[in-house]
Amino acid sequence: MRVREDAFKERYKLFFIGYFALIIGITFFRFPDIRNELKYFVITDQMVDSKNFIILKYFNELYPDKPPIYFWLLGLVREFSKENFYPISLIIGGVIPAGITAYLGFKLSKLIWSEKMAYISTAIFITLPYIFGTALVLRMDTLMTMFIMGALYMFFSFYINREEKSFNRVIYMYLFIALGILVKGGAALVIPMLTILFYLYLNKDLGYIRKLRPILGIAIILIVLGLWFLMILSFPEGKDYISLLLGQETLGRVIKAKTHTRPIYYYLKLLPPTTLPIAPFFLLGLYQNFKNLKNIDKWKNIDKVAFSLFIPNLIFFSLISGKLDIYLLPLYYGIIIISLRAIEKKWSGTKEKICKILLYINCGVLCVCAIFLPYYNRNYTLKEPIEILKENSEKVYSYRFEDSKNISNEIDKEGIEEIPLDKLSTMREGELLLIRKKYEKNIPKEELESIYSNKEYVILIKK
Repeated sequence: MRVREDAFKERYKLFFIGYFALIIGITFFRFPDIRNELKYFVITDQMVDSKNFIILKYFNELYPDKPPIYFWLLGLVREFSKENFYPISLIIGGVIPAGITAYLGFKLSKLIWSEKMAYISTAIFITLPYIFGTALVLRMDTLMTMFIMGALYMFFSFYINREEKSFNRVIYMYLFIALGILVKGGAALVIPMLTILFYLYLNKDLGYIRKLRPILGIAIILIVLGLWFLMILSFPEGKDYISLLLGQETLGRVIKAKTHTRPIYYYLKLLPPTTLPIAPFFLLGLYQNFKNLKNIDKWKNIDKVAFSLFIPNLIFFSLISGKLDIYLLPLYYGIIIISLRAIEKKWSGTKEKICKILLYINCGVLCVCAIFLPYYNRNYTLKEPIEILKENSEKVYSYRFEDSKNISNEIDKEGIEEIPLDKLSTMREGELLLIRKKYEKNIPKEELESIYSNKEYVILIKK
């Protein structure tokens, strides 16, 4: 029996090593998207060039949308590796944090579930199409999720073990929350807070909050944020920056977001496709949990933890004004557990077989995505257009394509000027126009002709 268990663990360890090696390899073949990732390149370059690592700027505008830690990380990579800046940034800012999040989830599942299911759930978690997709995109949500998971692991590890000498772990928990706030914002505080409070409520143990030393926690978080604000205020634009940060980018996103405003049911529509292929089991698990709420005292710890991570945070994010699928990324550990516990309860005798099928499906989707990545780069990204524009010395314009300015540094141009349709005639012979494919029909063919086209973008030259 011991030999079989060891063989089981070794197989999964080898799988994890092979999986992350494959993901790291894929990072060198991905091309950044223009809306966010290339925008982050611009902000990073400006930060490094200006030596201002506190107040971020996007061209000539203040950029309080995101706290600075993630851009410090990108700036460090940019300084040491300009040639492979994007893949190395993806590895350090996406793949590694995703791996650490998975490891913390494994440790937590091992503590409150079982070692075997910890291996299985971690394998399904990291290979879930949505999860490996977000790990391969340059977004600070992945790094924030790592800190959130670190804070939650600290809490559950000392709470469940009933450790009396847990002072150091309490400190680490609050430090992880503070670092998470400096990566992405208030979600790093809200998610651990709601999860812990809801879990203690389910356990009828709200009095335990005193042992978490909340005043100490508030002090730690305020000290960290206070130091950041003091550094901001040392700059002439500091007051405006903080005003935008706390108003438009914090309260504004909760009450009345300037972008990504969605209806309250947005996530209910979004979750079924983003949780595939486990979506049916996830819905079954939710049904089982709500049906069995009256017997919550008999729930296992693993069920309470997953339910506490998912339900209160889903309600919170549904109520705020701004909504994006990536905002729910920290909840996916809970989603995986709810799904696999549904399988364990309903089909206990064949649970491993079902989980293995799910794992095969996930890996199959990953392989298909990896195979089609070169085709996607060629037909749906700016990889080839950037090479063409970089080699051409003529001025570049864009039409109805404001994000095009994000490639200015990549093509070694001072800027890309947005030009209206009625001004195309003012372009000089040989100058270039970059547009999205859907607007090609608007361009007069007697004035410009296409020199490059893929399924998403077109480059035209003035005759």
